[in-house]
Parts: sequence; structure tokens; C-alpha cells
Amino acid sequence: MCGRFSSYYTWREIWEFSGGLALTLPTEDPHPAYNMAPTQPGWVLVGEGEGKARATQMRWGIIPAWARDTKIAYSTINARAETASSKPAFRSAWKSRRCLVPASGYYEWPGEGKQKQPYYIHAVDSPVLMFAGLWERWSPKDAEPIETYSIVTMDAEGELAKLHDRMPLMLPPDVHRDWIEGSSEQASAIAQAAPLPDLTWYPVSKAVGNVRNQGPQLIDPL
Repeated sequence: MCGRFSSYYTWREIWEFSGGLALTLPTEDPHPAYNMAPTQPGWVLVGEGEGKARATQMRWGIIPAWARDTKIAYSTINARAETASSKPAFRSAWKSRRCLVPASGYYEWPGEGKQKQPYYIHAVDSPVLMFAGLWERWSPKDAEPIETYSIVTMDAEGELAKLHDRMPLMLPPDVHRDWIEGSSEQASAIAQAAPLPDLTWYPVSKAVGNVRNQGPQLIDPL
């Protein structure tokens, strides 16, 4: 799974990694976040057709259009690539509302109980990882609509499986447009064939376990 990640990239870095998408981006770089947690707002890239996409902020944890309240968001931060197209919470978004979730890296906690040790995972040769995502717009009664997203996950590969049996679906630049604009069948094919980027990881402070903690010290290796 992916339950915590970091985002300290610049918009230029996102543009350079976007696979040629025509991006509409804010004029100021995003504020660094070293401990992104479920239900918090974060940046995603949403397609606008014809190779165009815009950066917008959404809340992490999909709330389907049919939901009665926001409680479901705590169990929908991740969508399994193998089943998202058929699960009620995700199938509509899988069909027509896929997005890209830029990240700098993410955390996993292997171990048991108090022995769990957080690890930080990031790309070896890039400041950006691009997670596959799904998004929805939920309209509560007598309130403004809320836009939410989920990170798509897949079985962990190779040595990463020692940290967790799941990992985010990480997309290379050449499939970014097809992911956000293609059919659900194309999305399934991308999920099955996406190559694993060159990653590295190391143990970090357990302080990252507290969502109130922020700062670059959280990604310092022990």
C-alpha cells in the first residue's frame, strides 16, 4: 500500500517528467510536504483532453459520488490495480477519471508492532515519481463539492516486497497521457506493463509516524 508520501518537487521538475503533457501549473512552486497523510490535500494532475493537464489540489481518499458521508475516505486512499475497475468505490473513476499523483518519495513500515521501522523509498535518478491515481467529485448536501483522489497500487516487485507486499503503481513519462486520456482497457494494460523505476530506500526516523511532524529531517537516513 501507500499510506504516507513526500512532495518537495518544483513545477519545473514536474513539467520535465510529464512526458510532453501541456501542463497548466501555478506560478509559485508547491510548499514542500515531507509527511503527506490520508485526508490531507495534495497536488494531482488532471487531464483536460488533447494532451493537456492541469495541476489542482484534492483531498487524499476517494469519496464516491454515492457516498453518504466522508467516512469511506479512510479506506479508499489506495485502489488495487487488479480490482479497481470492478469495485464500487473506484470503477467509475477507473473508467473516466484517472489522474497523476506527483511525489518525491514514499514510506513503508516493515516489521511488527513496536519493532516497525519506517523506510523512505525514492527514485535513484529522478526527483519525481509519478503515481497512477483516480479521482472523484463528491457533492454533500448544502455544501461545496469536494474533489478527492486515490493512489493505485500493485504487487510489490523484487526486493521491495521485503518492505511491503504492495507498492504504488509508478508510471514512466511515455504513458502519462494514455493513463489520463485512454480507455479503461488501456489503463489496465498500462498497469500490467509499467516498468519499475530504479529505486533506492533506507531507514528513517520513527518521527514520520506522527502526521504532525514535517521537515526535511524526516527523510534523512539513519
